[in-house]
Amino acid sequence: MEPKMAGRVDGSYRPAGQRLQAISPFAGLITGTKIRTPDTEMAVQDLKAGDDVMTRNGGAVSVLQLETVDLVTQAIQISAGSLGALQPDHDVLLPADQMVLIRDWRANSLLGQPQAMIAALALVDDEFIQDHGEQLLTLHRIYCGAPRVLYANGLEVASADDAVSNRGQHAA
Repeated sequence: MEPKMAGRVDGSYRPAGQRLQAISPFAGLITGTKIRTPDTEMAVQDLKAGDDVMTRNGGAVSVLQLETVDLVTQAIQISAGSLGALQPDHDVLLPADQMVLIRDWRANSLLGQPQAMIAALALVDDEFIQDHGEQLLTLHRIYCGAPRVLYANGLEVASADDAVSNRGQHAA
């Protein structure tokens, strides 16, 4: 079952394989984020085109393109274990627009679904998931040629192929 997407204004879905030309300029994974590969975990900044990464919705897939950008954006900290057992496996900092797959009560509460992709900002509860305000972040974007759910520091996150197209559109 494909996860529902939160943050789409019209509620529409983009067919698999159709890439957004302009992803949110505020989504990505910060330097040091560990990405699961078929054999181990690698820091996101060490990945290169052609490397295989493990995905929830495609098994091992090859990275087609990587993009790195430094920018000031809103940062969200997710405490270890706050999204389920070992999710994340330690405290994680994400840009507010990074889409995260949730498969717990939050998906049902926010969208009436057993699982959903939702922007990190929409998960803020001011206890376990906190808004750390605007920060200078180095963001790495991973493109796999189709929307993929990557494993990053024990979280399930959207690849850049499936990032939110407009800042500020989050589940309420």
